[in-house]
Amino acid sequence: MDKQKMDILLRDILKRIPDRFVLLLTGKRGVKILDNTFPTVKERKADFVAELEDGSIFHLELQTYPDKKMPFRMLEYYLLLMQAYPDKEINQMVLYVGEGAPRMENSIKRKRLFYSYELRDIKEISCKELMESSQIEDKILAVLCRVEEPERYFSRLMSELMELPEKERADYIRKLLTALHYRPKLKLVLKRLLEERKMPLTITEEMMKEDPFFQKGQEIGQERERQRVVISLHKKGKTPEEIAELLDISVEEVNSFLQRGKQPETDGEK
Repeated sequence: MDKQKMDILLRDILKRIPDRFVLLLTGKRGVKILDNTFPTVKERKADFVAELEDGSIFHLELQTYPDKKMPFRMLEYYLLLMQAYPDKEINQMVLYVGEGAPRMENSIKRKRLFYSYELRDIKEISCKELMESSQIEDKILAVLCRVEEPERYFSRLMSELMELPEKERADYIRKLLTALHYRPKLKLVLKRLLEERKMPLTITEEMMKEDPFFQKGQEIGQERERQRVVISLHKKGKTPEEIAELLDISVEEVNSFLQRGKQPETDGEK
């Protein structure tokens, strides 16, 4: 997953104001999405720009890796925002969404210039705070925050996603899977829950192509199904040779399934 794809995902989520997310970051409610494209010789597009309830402008950049040039990028945005909204107070924040700590500067100090912005780590925010929101955008963003109870989070999120129309649900699931590239440990939890069939979620073929991580889970599911059929046919009196011919697989594979079927599965088996 490269930075460009992650930027597209985050901007897509932030097309609407995630009310609770903005409130947690600023202490104020967002009231209106503002134009985040700034025409210059080289076009600049911010991640998120909104007007808050007190009339101030809130500019948010989500950063996935430490960038030494971040203060200069933020200063450039600040100047563009000042020109676009000359009578407004401007508050800027860089929210670090990557793994580890946000090892970046958040200020520029020169002889005749002092500039700074707020730098925060999204992992300081509890997932539970965003899960109380009525907006699905907040709940998708929660996966990047501090998730204390992953299984409970995924169970609750998926239950709510299943209530959405199929097309809309697939779009949010795709966004969730993209965000999980930055939370590999949580991705393992979701993968395990899916494989154990504890959650009513189907990963579409399109999502599988976009996210090869889940191809392994699909292969495991298909293999388990073949093993179940092999054992069932064998119990009905079919020989390994007959089963192999019926299922178009090798006799060796049939015997392997039958042998494994005699062994009790343990929680540690994958």
